[in-house]
Amino acid sequence: MNAKTLAAGLVGAITLGAVGAAFADAVFLPGLYEVRVSYPGDGSGVETTRECLTSAEAKEESLERQLGEVLNDASCQFTQRNIGGGRFAISGTCNNEGFRSNLRQSGTYSPTAMTMDMSMTLAPVPGAEPVSMQMTMSSRRIAANCPAGSDND
Repeated sequence: MNAKTLAAGLVGAITLGAVGAAFADAVFLPGLYEVRVSYPGDGSGVETTRECLTSAEAKEESLERQLGEVLNDASCQFTQRNIGGGRFAISGTCNNEGFRSNLRQSGTYSPTAMTMDMSMTLAPVPGAEPVSMQMTMSSRRIAANCPAGSDND
């Protein structure tokens, strides 16, 4: 398993679910969103996808709740937990199945957009050289309605 795959698994609850979030202080509007993900420094460019957010999905979760679930993960200890007012910042250390990682995320959100910068250092096994990565993600609403037949990933 490569570092990118492991990192994506560790932060998946935040990044993959964030597009479908309804925030306590700003409801994320349903519609079609463009999501852009890049890994600065690895030369892979920007991955762009489109996601349909239904009204029901928009009402289901809040960013605070999603981050709260991650922050309550028994395998992680967080030193920073700031969520609200259109901004979030978390940092801490996790130990998932022997993989120790230091994680830092920060970003902004509004009813129609979200940005996130994430950095992580992963120690794959004791004594191994740590692997560092950075990821940036942005999403923005590009249409109020989803095209017919849109998949909800």
